[in-house]
Amino acid sequence: MPHLRFRAVEKNHVQELSQNLAEILAILIETTADNFTFEHVPTTFFRSGAEEKSYPFVEVLWFERPAPVKKKVAEHLTLKIKQLTGAVDVVVVFTTLDKTSYFENGTHF
Repeated sequence: MPHLRFRAVEKNHVQELSQNLAEILAILIETTADNFTFEHVPTTFFRSGAEEKSYPFVEVLWFERPAPVKKKVAEHLTLKIKQLTGAVDVVVVFTTLDKTSYFENGTHF
């Protein structure tokens, strides 16, 4: 935890991001890099009945963090994804998980 889900980002780009992004983000949110997971979500977007290429979309599932931390993480993710993909727009969405509803090996946090 945190869990990062990448949509409209090539699988090889997610793989590349997973090489060192966790170490940087771990510093920003004061956790360890081994707590991160990276997931590539194959996605197809549509508009007006036609398939459409979309901008990168990153969903960060994690326990609540202060707004300044969210901002730093969003800025860093956006920068790295833009550098890697050449995307003009990147969306980062935070989904806050309730620690009492998150279980690892049968025990919640």
